[in-house]
Amino acid sequence: KIFAVLGAGLFVFWAFGSGPAEAQVKVQWFGHSCFQIVTPAGVKILADPFSPDMGYAMPSVSPDIVLVSHEHYDHNFVKMAKGSPKVLRGLNPETKDWNKIDFTLKDVHIRSINAWHFEKEADASRGKNAIMVMEMPGMRLVHLGDLGRPLNPEQIALLGKVDVLFLPVGGVYTIDAEAANKVLEQLKPSIVFPMHYKTPALKLELNQLEPFLAAKTNVRKISGNSFTISRLPEQQEIIVLDYK
Repeated sequence: KIFAVLGAGLFVFWAFGSGPAEAQVKVQWFGHSCFQIVTPAGVKILADPFSPDMGYAMPSVSPDIVLVSHEHYDHNFVKMAKGSPKVLRGLNPETKDWNKIDFTLKDVHIRSINAWHFEKEADASRGKNAIMVMEMPGMRLVHLGDLGRPLNPEQIALLGKVDVLFLPVGGVYTIDAEAANKVLEQLKPSIVFPMHYKTPALKLELNQLEPFLAAKTNVRKISGNSFTISRLPEQQEIIVLDYK
């Protein structure tokens, strides 16, 4: 989608989606799969807020938008958000079927792609999952939620070029390190934020981060829970944030 904005006598054009990053995008990790993304225009997006039962500290956040990939307690605690944000649920809370999300606020367009929370039929009770796509000037960010299996060709085509990927790696309830590496091969994102893995704070039993990072040389460990993207790297980078 292409927009024109008139201001100070000048027309400014931009396109939603992938391309050279022209402005800063701030990413903050609160633990598990919960991130706050701040767009160049200042729109605050809170993705997959967890309940207080998870073990992580509850952040003080006042987002404009809350994304919920699926209706499990470690991803749908919208009460984390102060104020009256727009809540976009990937699944209908009552029917547990997919909701089609197609929403725009200022410089961000958000859409959803249908996915599954499981791979083996024995785990079918986990149900469905929604991939959240956030498109803003020069950058496309994708939050995979609790993805249960590698992507299929249709999903890959719907995603398009992925610049920033929020990737579950801890297995047990989602893809594990091996499957996460396959998703990296499928999408080839410029920046990767691993999520949904075991930490000292987390009360759930998941796999550690280390199996996913094994033998990788493109890892940047940040001493803090925030990272600002001002440009996309020429080579893929895996950004490991600290939830504290």
